[in-house]
Amino acid sequence: MTGAGAATPVSFVFKAPALDGVRNPYARELWAEVTTPGDRTLLLPAFYSGIGDRFVVRARPDAVGLYRFGRVAETTAGVHHENVAISLITAGEVKITERMRLPVVGLDPDDAHAFRRADGKLFYPAGSNLAWAHGEPCVPYYQRALKAFAGANLNWMRVWMAHWGQLNLDWIPAELGASPPPGGIDHRVAENWDHIVEAAEASGVYLQIVLQHHGQYSSTVNPNWEENPWNAANPGGFLQSPVEFFTSPDAQLITRLKYRYIVARWGWSPAIFAWEFFNEVHWTDAMRQGHEAEVARWHDEMADYVRSIDVYQHLITTSTENLQSPVYARMDYYQPHQYSANPLAAPRRFALPVSSLDKPVFYGEIGDDQQLVSDEVKQSGLTIMPPIWASVMGEGRFPAQPWDGWKLLEQNRLGELGAVVRFVVLNRLAGRADLAPFSPMVECTQTVPLRIFGSQIWQHRPAQPELHVHTDGREALDLAEVPGVLAGPAQKPGLVFPSRVTCHLDFPRATTVTVAVGAVGQNGAGLRVMLDGVEVAKRIWPAARAPDAAWEKFPFPVPAGPHTLELANPAGPDWIAVPCVDLGWETPALAAIGRRSDDVIALWLWRRDALYALETPAPLAGTMVLDEVAAGEWSLTWWDSVKGTPLGKPVALRHAGGTLRVATPGIERHLAAVLRRTKD
Repeated sequence: MTGAGAATPVSFVFKAPALDGVRNPYARELWAEVTTPGDRTLLLPAFYSGIGDRFVVRARPDAVGLYRFGRVAETTAGVHHENVAISLITAGEVKITERMRLPVVGLDPDDAHAFRRADGKLFYPAGSNLAWAHGEPCVPYYQRALKAFAGANLNWMRVWMAHWGQLNLDWIPAELGASPPPGGIDHRVAENWDHIVEAAEASGVYLQIVLQHHGQYSSTVNPNWEENPWNAANPGGFLQSPVEFFTSPDAQLITRLKYRYIVARWGWSPAIFAWEFFNEVHWTDAMRQGHEAEVARWHDEMADYVRSIDVYQHLITTSTENLQSPVYARMDYYQPHQYSANPLAAPRRFALPVSSLDKPVFYGEIGDDQQLVSDEVKQSGLTIMPPIWASVMGEGRFPAQPWDGWKLLEQNRLGELGAVVRFVVLNRLAGRADLAPFSPMVECTQTVPLRIFGSQIWQHRPAQPELHVHTDGREALDLAEVPGVLAGPAQKPGLVFPSRVTCHLDFPRATTVTVAVGAVGQNGAGLRVMLDGVEVAKRIWPAARAPDAAWEKFPFPVPAGPHTLELANPAGPDWIAVPCVDLGWETPALAAIGRRSDDVIALWLWRRDALYALETPAPLAGTMVLDEVAAGEWSLTWWDSVKGTPLGKPVALRHAGGTLRVATPGIERHLAAVLRRTKD
């Protein structure tokens, strides 16, 4: 009898005799019985150890007591053997003196839009992407990162099985030698994952493991297809095109065997929040060439297969930005990504109302690729945190997860991400599904030009959006729907993007509106601007003619009063980028967004003029105007949104009902606040 620690699996090693006609030991589908301390017998998939004829089965140490090894069965190539004559190498019993640390996370049985832990507590995924290691070998990098995440009160990390990160089981970087032949596994990579999963369990941080990424099967978007070992152009490859990955019987069989190995080796761990089949599958050649049905069928079949072998029933997802895509049919939650020129508007809303969805949703990536700021600002990391604050003040239940988590780690700024969690958790906001997003006006002496930036850059928005935009400084939720690109009316199958956007505005005085076009597709396109149904600007760009680097601008006068502004790309055939509409208007430099109910109001405020300033600006104060606040006694607490701590003691307010005006402290970049009604 041997003992095992809580952060490691219960493992049994055995020898299995060779099977006639099966040369690849990774193709063996062996199943081993393990009886738990509660006398529950589990039939678990075993995996090839890489040594001789040895196989391993791993069980979850979820109870203190004795774990016993039982019989072994085999179902290789569809042939079933009930009792395989094996030789057990390790002891047949393992005594566990300390159970695993982490509770299992699954879907909330009482709430279709939430996650819940096995101990009954709400699970609020909050963390960051660390898709691959930066600047050091992957194992020490992730061991250090996981400890740092735990120290910052973060509980979620998204990691890719990418070959350049030494984390792809069957495709390794050239400097490590040749990749295994299709159907094989590199055991150095597998051992890397052993250490990472055990470190996650020990630190209390859950992993969302990305099994495939789009570049593997793309020839156009972040393409890795040319070097893919399965590419028939490479020695040992067998796929003639990236599309065949989703349809080739051989590719499907080998992929199932790989996923079986993954489940068998790491499925014991409750630290695995989810298996994510694909990163941004919409960028694969198959999806871009109109084969969405085949890609969806692949997802359905793989999800059914993984669930059939994963005794511990981990969550399954994939990432694609179209929430109506059939690839999500068998997934446990939606996982869109968001890269916007307006990252304070876009993460507050999803393509479909959250209430209409049948499962949880949160942005698995959010980044600054499209943001109109300098490279110096992006490198500083200043762009990372504001979108996360914006996301928790939107329609979703959970924060967006930043893509550039490595910058926060490198710059020792993970605490800023933890500050969001502290604010939400300590103010008991995580479970409040009743909080509605809103935006109050903030009065202050400084103003900035009011401009509308495209929020959706090549994001699926099937409808032609019709939006209401404020001119008094309030941040309308509709700003999340502003398309940064207007596609032509005729589009390829599976690619549905707006070709028109309509904005409703109300100007207290006459102004001049300027529409800027930043780029035009190489096949040519057009712009038509309509004001109250009258054409005020029009331009056609022929093929291979695009605006210059300074943008082409189209100004036109607008009288005072309510107006309807329509921008369209009426004929295409290609796209135009409309990065900015300058309304010729000044708006307060302070802005605020939040979520509210009758008894609590949570807010995040920021400086429109200095949020991304490289030098810390002088503080700016103002007055927040909150409409329709219930009468009663309220407690107001200002929060340091960088440290996640209150700025002094709560302030008691007695309010008669209606509009509540609240003076703000001086704001350098951003801060948060919460008002809670203490008595009617």
